[in-house]
Amino acid sequence: MPMSRKPTAPRAGTDPTTRPAATSSAGVVFAGLVLGLVLGGLAGCAIDPAKDAARVLADVPAAELSQARALQDQGEPAKAAETYLELAETASSPAKEQLELNAAEALLAAGDLKEANRVLNAIPASKLTATQRELVLLLEAELALQRGRASEAIAKLQQVNKGSLPADLKISYLGTEAAAYRLDNQPMRAAESLNELDRVLKNDPGARLDNQVSLLFTLAMLGQNGLKEAVRSSGGRMKGWSELAALFSRYGAPSPKLDAQYRKWRSAHIGHPALANLPDGYFTTLAGGYAAGTDVLVKLPRSGAFGSAVKVIRDGIQAAYDADRSGNRPDLDFAGGSYDAGVDGGADLVIGPLLKSSVRALASRSSLPVPTLALNRVGGGFTENLYQFSLAPEDEGFNIANYASSAGFKSAILVYPRGAETSSRITDAFAAQWRTLGGKIAARKAYPPGDRRYNRTAAALLAAGKADFIFMVAFGKDPLALYPSLREAGARMPVIATSHVYDGDFNPNRDMALSGLYFVDIPWILDNQRSDALSRKALRDKLPNVNGPLARLYAMGIDGYRLAPRIAQMGKNPGTFFPGETGGLTVDSLGQIRRQLLLAQFTGSGPEVRNRMQAAADKADVDDEASDTEDESDPDASDTDAKP
Repeated sequence: MPMSRKPTAPRAGTDPTTRPAATSSAGVVFAGLVLGLVLGGLAGCAIDPAKDAARVLADVPAAELSQARALQDQGEPAKAAETYLELAETASSPAKEQLELNAAEALLAAGDLKEANRVLNAIPASKLTATQRELVLLLEAELALQRGRASEAIAKLQQVNKGSLPADLKISYLGTEAAAYRLDNQPMRAAESLNELDRVLKNDPGARLDNQVSLLFTLAMLGQNGLKEAVRSSGGRMKGWSELAALFSRYGAPSPKLDAQYRKWRSAHIGHPALANLPDGYFTTLAGGYAAGTDVLVKLPRSGAFGSAVKVIRDGIQAAYDADRSGNRPDLDFAGGSYDAGVDGGADLVIGPLLKSSVRALASRSSLPVPTLALNRVGGGFTENLYQFSLAPEDEGFNIANYASSAGFKSAILVYPRGAETSSRITDAFAAQWRTLGGKIAARKAYPPGDRRYNRTAAALLAAGKADFIFMVAFGKDPLALYPSLREAGARMPVIATSHVYDGDFNPNRDMALSGLYFVDIPWILDNQRSDALSRKALRDKLPNVNGPLARLYAMGIDGYRLAPRIAQMGKNPGTFFPGETGGLTVDSLGQIRRQLLLAQFTGSGPEVRNRMQAAADKADVDDEASDTEDESDPDASDTDAKP
């Protein structure tokens, strides 16, 4: 069954994890494979020939079955699921279970995770064929991944008999496994899955190149220090991939010097599978990857309250355009006018709009005529060709929950400023994801921002409960007083904060007070070793406010330019990974861009990227079974789902 989005012809070099048309990439719903596997059989499994192949759905009314497939072809997966479930009501096993699996797959494509989970849970395990049991595990893994439960997805995949899978499904399996390990902050394990995938793709040079590019992007999540350690500690093919990831990430753009070093490396590693054109694929993907003659409408407000933000985003887009050396730079149209007028005028792609009211207007439509990368997020249902990209504060709370879970933490203490909308959005998102991952909130405390009596706040917080870590939300100068107060009050567990604690310019005299504090941030801010045309170091002399409060919007503009030509392909393959300046970027089944941020820690010489948070020095002081308590004096203290 095809994916819910309209097929878009892939452009060479535009998608680091493009797969052959019949398959899906990292983290996707297994489109076309649920039915295809039944019709083709599962090699290596003892399947009864009587229930095999075309006989499985032979008794299902052909017209209704064709209608369900057509609905998915037309981008109506929810309606397709309804049809499959109606057919299942009168079908017999194993057709009944197969139709229910088809419905669950369609519901995942529609983003209805709750209903997909209900359908999967309702299928009796005793009725499943050997093939269908494997498919249930794969769909359950995909469901867990879309819910942000990386460890659960990994556990489901480990139950699959991987050796029995046919090549097409093994491609999807390994891609999903890589996505799950990435989400679990295990880039080396993710790269190992992609290394295995490289073997499966040996007869498809195009897909293999895309996968090798994705493998290097995944390893780059380790940072230069992590890559040095990977080169030292790994062996065989993975040692070679780590060396290449370190080499490519140092340059950031193609150069004769890099080409010479790569040729020398390949000569010294004759048995390594790295393709001769790997540098071209890698840097074409980073540059933009536009098709020749592409017209792009950049839909940004020309005046109004957001003028400063608009200018920074526009400067980021322009900087990415200027740095694009692919030979196929698009025509950028920054002119005013309506969305529809711009599209009618021949735009192939749209970057924008920025204002939420404008994004809502587009989201209210069932489909858009061309791929459109909105620079804000309003949530809602599925709109064909609409993709929503923002630097939402909810992303930070979500990422902090994931980092804490991957470190093995089970209980958290929350401290946050009272009455701040941004704080509520962050803590709501954290609480929702933290509980999804099985975590508990041992205590929480709201403090008056700027009050300066942080020693009282810290003492009250630590007296309220014990936990594995503290999540501190603080803005402005508050972190410089609150974090030391927590330490002085005896907090021995790790403390983590959002990007608001770092302005991008390390000041030893000021920031030494934050030594030891973890925080999440975007790669563009944290990578100080880069010197390519789009690095902060290179742009510092050209653009104002590179270290100011709007600095991260430059990175958003850069990513907007680079995402636009590949966003439709990524939308067909939710979970496809792109190493953006604003984070590791994927697209879910509703067209929402998800960002995986980096974890960093303040040290005496500045922030350093970390792979994981370290537990408290004295684990005996940590109570993993702390019961939930709240500061009853705070009217906003109740845990709720993340706000849209």
